[in-house]
Amino acid sequence: MANIMLTDVCNLNCSYCFANEFVNKDKNEITEKAFDRAVDFIVGDGTHESVGLIGGEPTIHSRFDHLLRKLIRDSRVKNVIIYTNGLEISRHWDIITHKKVHLLINCNPPTITGSLCFDTLRNNLDILIRKKEFKENVTLGINMFEAEFEYAYIIELLKRYDYHHVRVSITVPNIDGKRNIDAHDYFRSIKPRMLSFFRELFSNKIVPNFDCNKIPSCLIDPDEITEFRQYMSESDMSDKVKKSNVGDQCVRCVPVIDIRQDLTAVRCFGLSEYTKEDIRQFKTISDLENFYLRTIDAYVYNTSYSAKCNDCYKRYTAQCSGGCYAFKINEILEVKKYAEKRMTGMVGTEG
Repeated sequence: MANIMLTDVCNLNCSYCFANEFVNKDKNEITEKAFDRAVDFIVGDGTHESVGLIGGEPTIHSRFDHLLRKLIRDSRVKNVIIYTNGLEISRHWDIITHKKVHLLINCNPPTITGSLCFDTLRNNLDILIRKKEFKENVTLGINMFEAEFEYAYIIELLKRYDYHHVRVSITVPNIDGKRNIDAHDYFRSIKPRMLSFFRELFSNKIVPNFDCNKIPSCLIDPDEITEFRQYMSESDMSDKVKKSNVGDQCVRCVPVIDIRQDLTAVRCFGLSEYTKEDIRQFKTISDLENFYLRTIDAYVYNTSYSAKCNDCYKRYTAQCSGGCYAFKINEILEVKKYAEKRMTGMVGTEG
């Protein structure tokens, strides 16, 4: 997966924002020249056919329509995924509903956005889904960012538009004070509310799919799993769950290449402070992905989030990373530093 950050500006100011290092810190917009370079980098070697547009809020870039039309005309690009809060999509009806475009709309509760913004979102969804008949290209999502996160509003939206799937994510730590802690403690604080939310979803025949920071299966008790089996008696629900990752016991993470306006990339915004690289120093996006796999991911399974991970078979066999890397990035970097120091020492000895 690879995304282009069109602008640092956002019309919201969410406390949990994954890109808070940049968002609303400046008014940077990507230039057309840099945009073209980023697109060529993403699809140039043929390994990627999708381009994601992110922000800030991507739809408020001053030339959003023009840049999106370029992607649509590009035969190398099969899909364009726009990550948006949905508040400004009404400015772009004629182009944003192209069959190549997919919208992932992050829905915040009215207590965060304000009732006016929430009404705007709902009105835009009414037009997008009911009048424009664009439902198949739209996914609604929610970020679970605190122990008592709200969810009634998203269930109301899902039922309003007869959706039977929803993107869910446990937000990643976006400030130093939340990093390098026992990730399992964080997951346990979210779990009760998450299970309550999932019960409501399943009872309404809606299946969640994790986008980021999936809770490790070892933190879900057998009796908690059992209570959801009652929903599997119907074949259509069983089929939906099989297509989702909600029941997958593996928790892995692969590099998500987020490219900024100055053509620096990060492995993902959760690690933006530690993984900045200029894409012009790499021949292909595959080379950059392999670079991150070697310099970050290679050390992930040699570190642990919690004492519970130390003797875990799934960690031994790289089946479970335990959660977002941002929880233990300092430990990852320490192991990397040690390994590189030993490698340098060995080279020096051989010389």
